[in-house]
Amino acid sequence: MNRLIVAAIFLMLSSSPAWAQNTMENIYCSDYHGTRVQIIPDASARQLAEAGISTLGVPHIRVNPAQLKDLSPNTRAFAVNHVCANLTLGHLVRGVDNIYDHFERVGNADCWAATKLFYGGIVDKDGVDAIEAEINEMNREQWSHFPGPVRVVTLNGACELKPMK
Repeated sequence: MNRLIVAAIFLMLSSSPAWAQNTMENIYCSDYHGTRVQIIPDASARQLAEAGISTLGVPHIRVNPAQLKDLSPNTRAFAVNHVCANLTLGHLVRGVDNIYDHFERVGNADCWAATKLFYGGIVDKDGVDAIEAEINEMNREQWSHFPGPVRVVTLNGACELKPMK
């Protein structure tokens, strides 16, 4: 019995949750108030990730891991972070005046997502270029499941990512 307890403790201590840090369900996100956003796996979600606010005011992101399985993990993480940015930057609670404001918000969310991955050490400049290239090569069917409107993404150029010294 003691060996079983020791083995169980050893397994719990040696197994690190680091494997889960890069999965979409384990991305940390908070809304514009600083409230932690619930990440909810949802196989019925039409897009890879969709943001919402419940009737009780609880922010959430519904993630469908089955959508866009052919995209790289970094591009999928970018998509979820783009949706997180919409909550963090308050895009869901304020309307836009015109189409230009809408596309400015989309660009801000793109830069926010790229910045989180870049300064979080998930990707370097080449990794950001790879995400950008993969997104810009998507077809219409893939775009229908990707957050935001169909667009040309220029992350390194528009977001001015600079390594920290």
